[in-house]
Amino acid sequence: MNPEERSKVHILSIVTNNAVGDSRVLKSAETLATAGYKVTLLAGLIGHVPPTESIKGFTILRAPSVSKYGQNRHRPLFPFNYILDLSNQYLPRGKRFVRYGCKMFTPDRLLWRWATPILIKISPKFLYLCWPILKDGEKTFGKVIDELKPDIIHANDCDTLGLAMRAKRRAFIKGRSIRVLYDAHEYVSGVHRKHPNWRLAMTMLERSSIKRVDAVMTVSETIAGMLADDYQLKERPAVVLNAPRRQQPMIDESLQTIRKKIGLAPNIPLHLYVGAAAPQRGLDTMVEALVAAHGHHIALVVNTNAPYINGLLKKAVDLGIRDRVHVHPYVPEWYVSTFASDATSGVIPILHHPNHEISLVTKYFEYLHARIPIIVSDVKTMSEEILLQGNGLVFPAGKAYELADRFERITVDRAQYLAAITESMLDEYSWELQGDKLVEVHDGLAQLATLKRKTR
Repeated sequence: MNPEERSKVHILSIVTNNAVGDSRVLKSAETLATAGYKVTLLAGLIGHVPPTESIKGFTILRAPSVSKYGQNRHRPLFPFNYILDLSNQYLPRGKRFVRYGCKMFTPDRLLWRWATPILIKISPKFLYLCWPILKDGEKTFGKVIDELKPDIIHANDCDTLGLAMRAKRRAFIKGRSIRVLYDAHEYVSGVHRKHPNWRLAMTMLERSSIKRVDAVMTVSETIAGMLADDYQLKERPAVVLNAPRRQQPMIDESLQTIRKKIGLAPNIPLHLYVGAAAPQRGLDTMVEALVAAHGHHIALVVNTNAPYINGLLKKAVDLGIRDRVHVHPYVPEWYVSTFASDATSGVIPILHHPNHEISLVTKYFEYLHARIPIIVSDVKTMSEEILLQGNGLVFPAGKAYELADRFERITVDRAQYLAAITESMLDEYSWELQGDKLVEVHDGLAQLATLKRKTR
């Protein structure tokens, strides 16, 4: 399709977060807008973000989040709701104990945690009853989707699949056609979440929807193969890696680089982590490794307000290495590689979970385009890639002493690992190449949408 034809097609990309820092979602919207499509990105109005903004040729709309059903499910029943309120107001020291006790008397704990697996296995029709977050999502986004009247819905992650399929059905009733693309950012069956029923609910949503969407796309060849096998798909999902842009921006005077931001001299080893902060990400291992890696520093570019980070900093104090642990807030997704470019190495210390084993994560590509050596835990896909390319080292996940050894080795032999980062590797793992595949998938859907219009 040419840009003029694409301009007549409205793509609605949906994500349930606020879209800030979601590199795949933002790059996809920009690429499709550059190709000529009318693109709207619908996200949640979460945190201190504007309700609407126009950037790089597309519009971001943020809908105020509704959490009525989810909150009610986790709200203690009478009289424990009043006890909780009183304890919060008058018993600050006993708040944690009382709060934990009251949480045992919520509808979620008393009924839905054990009833959900039974009902969902009986029929997918019980899914929205059992998993109220889906109802909240429908209240948040459903009406807005209908008002925007898209031709194509790009459903990012499994939690938007229900939104897309319900909108498609409502449009069909009104005589309109919507094509749906499911972009699986993760392998849902392998994702670890705190709530025991999250994976069950999301897997059921995916299973009941994936054969009814018009196209499927994902982030790795491994996940594409697993989805095709799990659901016996007629076509293998398209693969679009979440790689950075080939041309990285120059150093910005205000954003600078990580080493300049924390004021660390060039000759001091600095090992960097960029991404979400959670126990399964293995950041404890990085902190503990400093005990044996004398003179080395780590920098964590994370959500600095996360309770987990506060716990890590307390651990660093207890270990006597707090002065060598640096925490920095997120930087814009388009600047990550430039920001990381003067670190000694980039670290991916994730622990063994099914979803961690099957793809090259965004951090890997960001470190690669920063042109720094990479240290990864021995999760399957990434460790195999590092050993194949020779651009870094592998350590056993969760082993702080082993990671300390890799800190020292990669510092001494850094030039060897840098030499393995070739121009052809950067070309292959660039968004420009991946973006072409993204546009090709949407072109196919747009042609179907245009044909449907002409036959009505």
